[in-house]
Amino acid sequence: MITPKTQTAIAVLKCIYARDYGTCIKPCTLTEKEKQALLLQLSIAKFILLKDTENPLEIQSYIPARKAVEISLLDILEATGEHLNCNRPITEQFYAQYGRAAQKLGIINQIARIYLKEITLTDL
Repeated sequence: MITPKTQTAIAVLKCIYARDYGTCIKPCTLTEKEKQALLLQLSIAKFILLKDTENPLEIQSYIPARKAVEISLLDILEATGEHLNCNRPITEQFYAQYGRAAQKLGIINQIARIYLKEITLTDL
């Protein structure tokens, strides 16, 4: 259900929010390019802020930008582009292609998004 990239994003956020960088096991498996991209995504989403004059490639160079309880699993999925198949926004093209089935899938989609929004970083 949760991809390795999402798990890594959660681990990075938890390390930054706890200011406990020794527990970041998964981020160590990232390449420099992947780590840079992930930190940029989390920064763009305004979950973290880069400290002044710090190295943007180092996890410990970031501080929390919001309260952990204000960041949902849905927020993390959307920030990293790691949507679950069941939580992508339904498009008009999807409705045109699948008709009545799309309506039912749209309801499932909406319910999944509601529940994902209720799971916060503090719950993970």
